Amino acid sequence: MGDYSMARITNKPPRWKENNSIYFLTFCTYRRRKILHSNGIPAILIEDLKFYSERINELIAYTIMPDHVHLLVEVEDVESLSKFLKSFKTHSSKKIQEILGKSSDPIWQRGTMDHCIRESTANTDYENHIAYLFYNSLKHLGISPKDFELHNFHEIVARGWLEEDFCAFAEKTEKEFAIYE
Repeated sequence: MGDYSMARITNKPPRWKENNSIYFLTFCTYRRRKILHSNGIPAILIEDLKFYSERINELIAYTIMPDHVHLLVEVEDVESLSKFLKSFKTHSSKKIQEILGKSSDPIWQRGTMDHCIRESTANTDYENHIAYLFYNSLKHLGISPKDFELHNFHEIVARGWLEEDFCAFAEKTEKEFAIYE
């Protein structure tokens, strides 16, 4: 048996990183402050997401909730993902601080939850994450995805990936989308 001392155990699990992959990302406001729907901030976030997405292969989907953001992105190399997130968070923080007024509190909580989408013949990991991303407006705000403005749901519908009436289902089906926050 190997030497597995407690000193080698860390709070962070190892990250699965893979080039030419799709990642589901979640990042939150500092102390989960509900500031992202404040006047002018959603426009800043969407503009910055689209501008900085040039640093990755594709910004597939996004949703902006009051205290967190979910993204589905395709990257050619994992390093470009880190650069994208750093640039986006730094620039959006400065602009948001201008709107909210300078404060000693940061805008974004440290770190980003990332999940490398696993490919399979059924491709359920991808489908589950894109569904969860758009289900968030119903889950947190009680707004159907087709009526929520702070995501790109209608682009995804136009691509044929989801139906316009997505989330028009019975309550028992909601458990299907309980991935993580």
